[in-house]
Amino acid sequence: MRRKQDQDRKTEYEATGKDRGRKSENQAAVCVVWTLTLLTCMMVMLMSAAHKTIVIADVSQAPSGLPVNTEQQGASSEDRTLTLYKDQGMKGNFYIPLPKGIRAEDVTVENRYMERELLLYIQGGEEDFYEENRISGDITPVLSARCEMQEDGMLLKIRMARVLEYRSTMDSSGLTINWYEPKELYDYIVVIDPARGGSENGIDTYGLLEKDLTLQVAKQIQKQFDLEGVRLYCTRTEDVDVPASERVRLAEEAVADFYVRLCAGEDELSSETYGIAGFYNEEYYIPGFGNPQLADLLTREVTVTVSNRALGLFTAEEDSILRQLQMPAAEISLGFLSNPREEYLLGQESYQEKLAAGCISALIQAMKVLEE
Repeated sequence: MRRKQDQDRKTEYEATGKDRGRKSENQAAVCVVWTLTLLTCMMVMLMSAAHKTIVIADVSQAPSGLPVNTEQQGASSEDRTLTLYKDQGMKGNFYIPLPKGIRAEDVTVENRYMERELLLYIQGGEEDFYEENRISGDITPVLSARCEMQEDGMLLKIRMARVLEYRSTMDSSGLTINWYEPKELYDYIVVIDPARGGSENGIDTYGLLEKDLTLQVAKQIQKQFDLEGVRLYCTRTEDVDVPASERVRLAEEAVADFYVRLCAGEDELSSETYGIAGFYNEEYYIPGFGNPQLADLLTREVTVTVSNRALGLFTAEEDSILRQLQMPAAEISLGFLSNPREEYLLGQESYQEKLAAGCISALIQAMKVLEE
């Protein structure tokens, strides 16, 4: 009997040992599987990081402090011409190689649309990098490209044939620039034209210059403008000379839907005159919605927003830039700088914000009319 019990214990012990062995084997197998899984995930992550595409935020014009355009003033001795290669397999974009170690935050892309120039600032990089590397792809709109060495980086200046829009993506070795006609990306194109600028001060009676007033209101419009599917261009964002021909060219190349010129009024006979006035080209007729309708909307909306008075609508003078435009275009006189009380009001930032809000409200209504 005892011998049988011993035999049973021995059998049970052997069975338990086998179970333990199987559990150990199973645990080891699980560990191996998890280890392989983790290694595979790590490899995928590393490969993904190596080929990761990052969207570079584009900016409109000159807000980033990049060096101003020097190409029109003559190329610097430190500038180097970049090699361009047309790749028939690429359509609507070109590729710019980047030095090793360059991160997305090291790259700034800027669309200088008034100069038809695309600027790329690359922080870091060696001076001879673009002697050995070239820009390739669909370079149809590219006129020329140069590299200018800066104190802590490189500035690439790519001159374009016309006004374009850009979307930039970056991978481990370079930057892809996709270029588009503005109308490919936006439902409406608006051009804001702050009158005067640079050597042309405009009206100057009590200290506030017309060129400064129009620029400040234009900047307020830019600041407040947040309409989906609408692209806003400004003929100037700084106190610079801009010929009338360049202002017209921007509107034509961008195929603008609306052109709004900002100006100020002056009455040399009376310092009591004040109020808002609109101007339009009566000779160019656009069925449905045209110059007088846009001028009327601007005058009414700005007057109501700033709680001023409307002086009415007037036809543009013979030498007005409005007579060169073939799209709904109007000029809005923001007030009289020859009136000391209104001049003081026009110099207040809070009042300039209201002027801008009135212009935007008029544009929104104009777009609704076109949609209907």
